[in-house]
Amino acid sequence: MLITYMRSSSYNNYSYCQMQYFMTYVLGYQSKSGKKADMGTMVHKVMEVLAGLKKYHQDSPRARILRVDDDAIGKFKCPRTGLNTDDLVKELIDLSIDSYEKNSDHTFNAKDREDIAECAWCFLRYNDGQFDPRKRDIHYPEPHFDIPIEEEWAKFEYELNGETVKGQLAIKGTIDLVTKISDDTLEVVDWKTGRRMDWVTGEVKDYKKLQTDAQLLLYYYAISKLYPDFPNRIMTIFYYKDKDGNPDPTPISMCFNKSDEKKFLKMLENRVSEIRQNITPKPLDSARKHWKCTRLCHFCKTDWPDTNQNMCIFIENHLKEHGMEKTVSECKREGFDIGFYEAPG
Repeated sequence: MLITYMRSSSYNNYSYCQMQYFMTYVLGYQSKSGKKADMGTMVHKVMEVLAGLKKYHQDSPRARILRVDDDAIGKFKCPRTGLNTDDLVKELIDLSIDSYEKNSDHTFNAKDREDIAECAWCFLRYNDGQFDPRKRDIHYPEPHFDIPIEEEWAKFEYELNGETVKGQLAIKGTIDLVTKISDDTLEVVDWKTGRRMDWVTGEVKDYKKLQTDAQLLLYYYAISKLYPDFPNRIMTIFYYKDKDGNPDPTPISMCFNKSDEKKFLKMLENRVSEIRQNITPKPLDSARKHWKCTRLCHFCKTDWPDTNQNMCIFIENHLKEHGMEKTVSECKREGFDIGFYEAPG
């Protein structure tokens, strides 16, 4: 398979289902987000805007009006005196829901809105506001990163439709929040509105499992390159729900070091090598009867245009008949560039 970049979601997606990875990151088809995912995005937006307002206040302490120009809710402003009020949070919750609902395939009833608000308030009020962005020294809200891996194994060169695509593999992504603890210490906070569970194995994500978590290690490596002047970096992942989906707010904080940067690079090299050598990506379930296929996968629930086969089966058959190169050439989404990355909402 072709691979030009890696992000935490693509790393984990390959473990979850090779075929879904292939269709998403090589052919360029996007799954429709589920209702719970959209609700999680709404909560994230509340936290992001609060962090943005606090950052504005830090940078312009005398400003009476705090401003944020956001891609979802648009231009937003509030008086400095309103920053730490509950009314501001309530307004942002409503704005976030209304902004995303307009482009969502789902509708959100009163109970859904209540659940979204409850999750946001949980993050803000936990341990007397320990993780409330308004009580933090904001270093950067929602930083995006695009960092080339300067290793020999990370070089790539592909022939695609008669053109040569070459470069250096990069890690790309978006971090929820980077806060400053002291002159030599940063803390990354990642909000998780879903279950505290490894969706590949079904295991609970505990402290031990998170020590080798691809997302945390990828974020740590990215932070080490983005902010090298801060030698100490705390990685906090804040889960809202337990393994069974019940509210159980659990922040888990970890400190990595230089040896973990090497660990991550080795993990990344192994994963990239595995993907490059894979010319027959396997579906999660060959029969497509697993509940993760029938209930969660857009490619199993959607037919390929002008056929009676779902997208997953159609691409699997095309690969068997025509091979990887021709499948990429003929089945890639129109306009998709394998080297292009769009930050998630």
